Amino acid sequence: MKLIEILYSLLIISVLATTAWFAYSFSPPNNTRAALTTLYAMKHARMLSLIDHSKLGYIGFGDIYSFARVDSRRLLQNNMPFHWQLQFHTSGIYTKNSLSIYRDTPRFAHTTDFDRRPLAGDIVALHIGTTQCLSGYNNTNITGFCKDNALFDFRLHESTKLQTLALQIPTTCQERDTFRFYFDDFGKVLCGQNLHMPNNLQKVLVGNIVIAIEPSTGYAFLQ
Repeated sequence: MKLIEILYSLLIISVLATTAWFAYSFSPPNNTRAALTTLYAMKHARMLSLIDHSKLGYIGFGDIYSFARVDSRRLLQNNMPFHWQLQFHTSGIYTKNSLSIYRDTPRFAHTTDFDRRPLAGDIVALHIGTTQCLSGYNNTNITGFCKDNALFDFRLHESTKLQTLALQIPTTCQERDTFRFYFDDFGKVLCGQNLHMPNNLQKVLVGNIVIAIEPSTGYAFLQ
């Protein structure tokens, strides 16, 4: 009798799993959800920049931060790339069409020095309710606390089947296989290898929805 009950339970579980898989596989991309998540990410990154001052925040950095490969002392001389940033990952098997909010850190090794990826030792933003990392970067290379602890919503391709995440018109915010917005201590948008404020309104295409961000204020809105 117990064997029959076990087999019956397994049958029910397999039917439910198959139904869920079919429902996900054949559901259309949810561009609205992806756009709202992206808009939230823009506003969240800007808010962090306003409440977490980069020129003051790094002063005690060396006393409280112990990641061996991070050159915390150099932040005293070069804190510009330490701004909060929102990175749009547009390629990769696990990172395609995903988002990351983090502060990049200086390293002793040249290959990882302000390398523009949310790797181990970088400071990744957390979701206020779940303390999950606000990053869709791949689980292998991301900072230790974020391994298997990343907010699924920030992986737009996986969570919403988003097919298109790009700058509507390429600007100096565009990089190879990615683009990003830094936010300075006043919420302004900065871009490029040599950080500067873009001249024009930046427009991000999320599926068939456009989100605009005003560089001088960092204000983002749906168009």
